[in-house]
Amino acid sequence: MRLIIFEAMITLEKIRIRQIKLFRNLFAHVVFWYCSFLFFIFLTGEELLFKNYFNLFESDSIYYILLFLSISISILFSFLDLLFTDRAMRFFPRRFMIFLKTILYFISVFVIIFIAVELPIELIIQKDYIKILSYLPDMEIAFIRFLSYFYISGYLINFLKAVVKKVGRGNFKDWALGMLNKPREQKRIFMFIDMKASTTIAEKLMHKKFSHLVQDVFNDMSVVDNYNGEIYQYLGDGAIISWSLKSGLKYNNCLNAFYAFNKVISKRERYYQRKYDLCPKFKAGIHVGNVMVLQVGQIRRDISYNGDTLNATARIESMCNEFKQKLLISGDLYDLLKNKNSFNFKNLGNVKLKGKRKGVDIYQVKQK
Repeated sequence: MRLIIFEAMITLEKIRIRQIKLFRNLFAHVVFWYCSFLFFIFLTGEELLFKNYFNLFESDSIYYILLFLSISISILFSFLDLLFTDRAMRFFPRRFMIFLKTILYFISVFVIIFIAVELPIELIIQKDYIKILSYLPDMEIAFIRFLSYFYISGYLINFLKAVVKKVGRGNFKDWALGMLNKPREQKRIFMFIDMKASTTIAEKLMHKKFSHLVQDVFNDMSVVDNYNGEIYQYLGDGAIISWSLKSGLKYNNCLNAFYAFNKVISKRERYYQRKYDLCPKFKAGIHVGNVMVLQVGQIRRDISYNGDTLNATARIESMCNEFKQKLLISGDLYDLLKNKNSFNFKNLGNVKLKGKRKGVDIYQVKQK
């Protein structure tokens, strides 16, 4: 069992995912908490609260004090986020994990206060709890107000991170500014990726075990984030991944993402074989074109891409079985690729896709 978990966790791409996620998380925390504390002072004028209890370097500048406090809280909360991952939420009761996280958030502010007031280590060693409690600030209205603001801010940053996950980092700014209420045209790259023989696999594993397989696969699919890919939608046992034109063409990210994902799956083959008695295989189609991006729905809102580009991409992916290939791309994308030396391309001709009047040039892609 330990070997399975070890194999499931360790790949270079997965380490890179965690590094990027950690630095992003840390940066977001620092910016949020620094702005949040500035706003608290603007609302209350309580500069002395920070200078008296959080001034570890005895600085006269409130900005340095807030920066140090923001970095300290960011490191602490980033560590907590590492503990409460989606994987941990899967293996333990969700209510218990939420309750535990709330308690740790509650304790965290007192930990920072004890550090800031330079609590003597010997008191902790001697377990002199009466003297330890004497180092706490008096529970005056100013401090209670700060605690309330602190926990509301902690809830808000978790809410914002959930929203970013929902709408995607690329769309978050436009969504927050209300720019997606009116449809806008964009030129984007799309990849439709699908599990091979998924129907046969689902019949073999049955629905419960197959659901765990899909969940593992989608966790591994997060590797596309290393290549600036945004997972637009999950479709059963597959997904739609999207890039802006610039980020998708840079370093051939849209092609490298597919092979990086397959590499993660192949490196975890022993894990998949032990757990599911198989290792899933994948095929994909990639196309580029103009789409309309907009916000849809009233009761439940979502970010939607509409246009013939998505239909064509789905048709190209479906041709993988006919040509017995893992990855097919359109001629439109092939013409835009700047560095073609890392891959072998072969023109399969002008193919008439189902439901389309004009044919589309199709290229097979293989790594050198």
